[in-house]
Amino acid sequence: MTGLVGLLALVLAQEPPVFRAQVELVYVDVFVTKKDAPVSGLEAADFRVEDNGVAQRAEVVDRRLVPTTAVLVLDTSASIAGGNLVHLREAARVFLAGLSERDEAALVTFNEKLQLREDASRDLAAVGAALDRVRPRGGTALIDTLYVCLKRRWGTGRPLVVLFTDGQDSASWLDNEDVLEAARESSALLHIVGTESLPTPSPLRSNLFASEPFASGPEEMESGYVYLLRRAAETTGGAYWPVESIASLPAAFLRILEAANARYVLRYEPTGVPRVGHHRLKVSVRRRGVEVRARQEYTVSAAPPP
Repeated sequence: MTGLVGLLALVLAQEPPVFRAQVELVYVDVFVTKKDAPVSGLEAADFRVEDNGVAQRAEVVDRRLVPTTAVLVLDTSASIAGGNLVHLREAARVFLAGLSERDEAALVTFNEKLQLREDASRDLAAVGAALDRVRPRGGTALIDTLYVCLKRRWGTGRPLVVLFTDGQDSASWLDNEDVLEAARESSALLHIVGTESLPTPSPLRSNLFASEPFASGPEEMESGYVYLLRRAAETTGGAYWPVESIASLPAAFLRILEAANARYVLRYEPTGVPRVGHHRLKVSVRRRGVEVRARQEYTVSAAPPP
């Protein structure tokens, strides 16, 4: 079974992701910078985590004990043919080369259908070989793909979904709100790289971690399409990365990897708030002059009846 139906079957056959009523711990990926440089050496006492306005007691997880499961999700519609495919493969290989031995990787490609090329494993050579078999064609089912990749449970590490697209959606069935709800329910950290620019002077701002990294001026407007992608990514604690051209993809992918490697992973057991329902998160650091970026919200669904 291939395409959306096949991957939806994989999603439905698995247990839901981290945010379930019967799961007590919540994990939050947090980026902290000062003057655009990552801040290292922070401890649990440096962070303040609020869940629906209630302070929580969080701990910092040793990232050496928490591998990353990187899911590369690549647009392989017809517009990627030729030199664009060369740059896309180069970007993916740069990213894979930067993963550690303990990390996993998976590869998904999409046009009007989506295909799981390699499931999550530490066999990075298999992912590289799958890249060589990609042949661009067809349209773009981005929203369907994003939904499935957020809903699916990936590997054994902290899921990091990196999605690239070079155009507007032309083939999806699902709605925008389906994607936003999937982002709230997913445990994945999502970064999206796109060729549609944001209303900012610089297409690749160095400060990914600012609370408003791509804020626009009063007369500037971003498209509804980019707003959806940016909103979905920021909900998880990630960001939308615009590139001027597909030739810039390797640099963008490398920046995302560097940002992911600099993140903190916090863990806490929610207290003083109901588990089921929508949760607003606020993460701050008890230091002056730092910028903090983290997941903004999550949703816990009620456990299904036995």
